[in-house]
Amino acid sequence: MAASNLWAHFRQNYFMADRLSEYRQLLSRILQHGYRFMIMADFAYSVRAGTPPEGKVALLRVDVDSDPRGAGRMFEVERELGVRSTYYFRLSTIDGELIAAMIRDGTEVGYHFEETSTLARRRAIRSAADVERCRDILRDHFRENVALFGKRAGVTPRTVAAHGDFLNRKLGISNNFFIDGTLLDELGIVAEAYQKWLVSRVSARIADRPPPQNWQPRPPEEVLKSSPVVLSLVIHPRQWVRNPWTNAGADFDRVWAEIEYRLKRLRTGRSG
Repeated sequence: MAASNLWAHFRQNYFMADRLSEYRQLLSRILQHGYRFMIMADFAYSVRAGTPPEGKVALLRVDVDSDPRGAGRMFEVERELGVRSTYYFRLSTIDGELIAAMIRDGTEVGYHFEETSTLARRRAIRSAADVERCRDILRDHFRENVALFGKRAGVTPRTVAAHGDFLNRKLGISNNFFIDGTLLDELGIVAEAYQKWLVSRVSARIADRPPPQNWQPRPPEEVLKSSPVVLSLVIHPRQWVRNPWTNAGADFDRVWAEIEYRLKRLRTGRSG
């Protein structure tokens, strides 16, 4: 990473001021452009039923990778504006009290799953082919974790979304490769956020990114100029709410996970 980019990431993680006023402005601007916010489950149900929603729709998805407290502050902004969104929590970021408040307000809460990368790290797997041979094991883990999520969060997820991990990039395989309609139907889940039949109905998708990029592929103001019928936004609290201690913990966990993975590979003779 270039020195300028490294400094931008460091500054954002540890010295950034809260950007909640920008978040409020972003959501207000989308509303002013005539969009109606829908939760992912309602959108997926309508697509599966062959009756896609009329008018311009915004799908606001918030991935709670590391900061439930920040997620709560973003949720308050959405509640003030009457915006409905979908929050995806990892097992490690579940906050039962916050989730209960979200459910009461009509916000959707889903499972941000990572069984593939978790198993690959635990077993020091070195190739996508080795991961694929664990498909049935991963499906069983997913079943168990969906049940565990429901118990801890107090809600059974209606949609789920794959989390991204350094091992997914290293091995070239996504966390959702083992997901199919049969498994989701068995668990009463209407959709996984990256399924092609669902993604194909999105006209434009943008995601926040650490500075200096900020947005991928384009900033919201540019995307809104073309008035996409279905606008999808993927947001992370870490980019909007100042929380240096949580960020430091997340950074440590990320570095330690890679060290642990490499050490396990060395111990099992799988280095390289």
